[in-house]
Amino acid sequence: MKTIIPLKNHKKNHICIIIFGFLLSISNLYSQNNKEESFYNWFDNSVGKENLSINNGPAYKDTYVTIGDNNMYYVNKFMKGNVTYDGQIYYDINIKYNINSDQLIINPIGDSKYSSIAVIQDKTSAFYVNGKNFVKLNKEVSTLPQLTTGYYELTALREGFNFYIKHFKKMESKTQDYKAYSYFTEDNSYFIFYNKTFYTSNSKSEIIKIFPDQKKQINDFYAMNREIRKSDNDQFMINLLKFINTSLLITEK
Repeated sequence: MKTIIPLKNHKKNHICIIIFGFLLSISNLYSQNNKEESFYNWFDNSVGKENLSINNGPAYKDTYVTIGDNNMYYVNKFMKGNVTYDGQIYYDINIKYNINSDQLIINPIGDSKYSSIAVIQDKTSAFYVNGKNFVKLNKEVSTLPQLTTGYYELTALREGFNFYIKHFKKMESKTQDYKAYSYFTEDNSYFIFYNKTFYTSNSKSEIIKIFPDQKKQINDFYAMNREIRKSDNDQFMINLLKFINTSLLITEK
């Protein structure tokens, strides 16, 4: 006598198998990434971290006098991050990013904590720090004069749709108590890569020009998110592009 499995239970079992397989694949991927990072760290320690090629850049020293917390950096302290240099990933590197001169600075592994090295940009394709991904773009990828060779923060929305922030702090000379010092203010630029083309996206009108069918949604988003736009325009732009991507996906169905 054959055992008949109820249809509902059969479906539940099938769904459970799919979920289990999905979770297993995530677990395997996570394990693989951890093994890769562990291997590179083991290799770096075996070779001697002070002898790694990433340490071959020129010595770096601050050339500007600033006051208080004002500075030329993305984050004004060394933070642990990863750097893809000359085709190899280096994990747990002490990173500092000068966004006035577009220089990635590292605290040399195995050296004094007070010395710094400017990583060679031509050999650096990407880095990760402070929870953000940065990639190097070459000006040849676009005819836009505003898009210059350098490091850009990347938010990947989906294949063929990316948002980039060019972090920059402009410098002006000031005096206080008869002493000269440098003062830095943030002046970031925004770029969208969509349909195989780069666009500037520094204003609402530029964004609407790229996505004319989303004009109402974009206007509504600006109206509902004034506060975050004032306090953190970078995050506002990231949220806006994620919102546009979701809206596009809905209309494309």
